[in-house]
Amino acid sequence: MIDACATINEAAGGEPKAFYVSADVTNTDGLAEVVANAESLAGMKPTILVNNAGVNVRQKAENLTDKHWELSLNLMLTAPFNLARAMSNNFKAENYGRIINVGSLQSYQAFPDSIPYASAKSGCLGLTRAMAEYYSTIHGFENVTCNAFAPGYVKTELTASVFANKERAKLLGEATLLGRNSVPEDLVGPALFLASAASSYITGQTISVDGGFTALGLR
Repeated sequence: MIDACATINEAAGGEPKAFYVSADVTNTDGLAEVVANAESLAGMKPTILVNNAGVNVRQKAENLTDKHWELSLNLMLTAPFNLARAMSNNFKAENYGRIINVGSLQSYQAFPDSIPYASAKSGCLGLTRAMAEYYSTIHGFENVTCNAFAPGYVKTELTASVFANKERAKLLGEATLLGRNSVPEDLVGPALFLASAASSYITGQTISVDGGFTALGLR
């Protein structure tokens, strides 16, 4: 996060445009302070929330513990809801809000040794629809949307073990219509679209950003 902020600020000619706040998003009691700190640093009320924190414990079913479940669900379902709730007053005050949840291929398809992750990411789609209903005009919100995008296999720290297996990574890339696995840059456009006024008539939806992985059947 520090490096990302430095890169953005350097591109802006050194003028501070990006700030970071370090926090445990599973600590519900501290989320109001996180939002307040973000407002203090930016000099404006934050109205765009991207729920991108994730973890995949990658354990076989017989080895899963309650802590694995609690961590996965708290981080990828409970925290996104509570963060949005912590920003509710900002959405109303500014008559604008964008909630962007990050799903996964595993919101739709099963992969080995990822039961808690798949459960949380599948729940993410239902959470997105339910929050879209709540943050709507019938409940007193204006110009607030809640959507999600579901990436394919993206080369990140979270998927390092997958990409370390060259043969498996090759097979996953070949299972897409575009013939390759994803890189973080593939997600920039969808995130910007969902955060902007260009997506103002879209809410409660999930966009698959997976190179056509979920669209492809048997060849």
